[in-house]
This record gives sequence, C-alpha cells and structure tokens, in this order.
Amino acid sequence: MRKFDTLLFDLDGTLTDSAPGVMNSFHHALSSIGMEPESHSELRRVVGPPLKYSFTVTYGVPLERFQEVMGHYLDYYLPKGMFENSVYPGVEDMLSSLKKSGFRLVVASSKWQYGVDQVMGHFGLSKYFDFMGGSEEKIGRIEKSDVIRYILETLNITDLSRVLMVGDRKYDVEGARECGIATAGVLWGYGTREELEKAGAVATLDTPAELTKYLAD
Repeated sequence: MRKFDTLLFDLDGTLTDSAPGVMNSFHHALSSIGMEPESHSELRRVVGPPLKYSFTVTYGVPLERFQEVMGHYLDYYLPKGMFENSVYPGVEDMLSSLKKSGFRLVVASSKWQYGVDQVMGHFGLSKYFDFMGGSEEKIGRIEKSDVIRYILETLNITDLSRVLMVGDRKYDVEGARECGIATAGVLWGYGTREELEKAGAVATLDTPAELTKYLAD
C-alpha cells in the first residue's frame, strides 16, 4: 500500500510560475506609496511568502497602511498580473498521472481564495483537483497553516500520516509541520534544496516526473 493518499499542492512556484505577475504587482503597489524598489530583480524575494509578510516585514510597510498598499497591488494584479503566469513544464502530465492513480489532489495556497479559483480555472487545472483552498483574511485564514487546517476540517481528514504537502518554499514545510503533515519539496519553483531541507522536507524533487515516481514507489 502506498504511503500517501491525499496530496496538498501549493500553487505559486509549484503548479505555476507566477513570478512575473507578482513582481509587477508589487512594483506597482510600492511605487504607488512612494517606496520604489531599488531594482526589479530584488522583487524576486517576495514571490512565495504570504503577501502580508512581504509587504510589512520584507519591505517594512507600516501595518496600518497594509490595506492601502494591497489595494494598489490588486489594481494591477486583478486585471493583468494574475495572468502574467504560466504552468510549469511537466506539471499537467504529473497531475493527470496522479489523478488516474487514485490520489486525492487538493490545492493549499496562501494566495487568497479568489485568486486561486481564477488562476486554476484560467489554466484548466481545476479538473484535476477535488478541492482548492486559499486564504481569506477577513475570517482569519491567512497563514499556510490556517489554510491547511481549513482543508483538513472541510474534507474531514483525520489520518495525517496519509497526507503529504507538496511545495517549493520553507513556508509550505513549516505550515504543514505545524499541522502535523510531512512535506515534499520541489526544486522547479522559487526555493532551494538547502532551504527546503533545513525546514524539514522529507524529500526534494527536481522535476514533476521525479515527484510522480517518488509517490508511486
């Protein structure tokens, strides 16, 4: 019997390369409040962490201005940035194979729920998933661990040993660990092997095909 039956997939950096749209949206938001980034390339560090963390901690936006700067972010992201994005090579074949093999596939993303639904629908990936969970700040579902708990409760999952998180950053590993779930780190996204292993990933895979093989073994 295989070890896992439910797979929780991160979205940005795991299923799709959302970096161009996220970086452009951050640039627009910070510029709108007079905090022009030193260079566009430095914005790479905001891809992956929750938006609130990136704005308030990475860039030092005062907490009381977070909603304001998020408004500017969405002014760019909703009509344009959301779709400056692409599905990683091999991901759709991986999802199709895992689905056919009987795995239950779930999205567990720190991206807010509307964004998850829009991106997954735009790229035709929704059909592979049984459920898609994202953040909802208004009801306190903000961190990766909050999203995972929401998914576990909604799907009535109690045997955590049968669940595996799949993500590309330490935030995925840490959020899953907080909920008692192991994580497989993927290296085609924004994190590094060192980051993922240090955070406690049980495996690190270079390609979607390697992840498929790992789950089949």
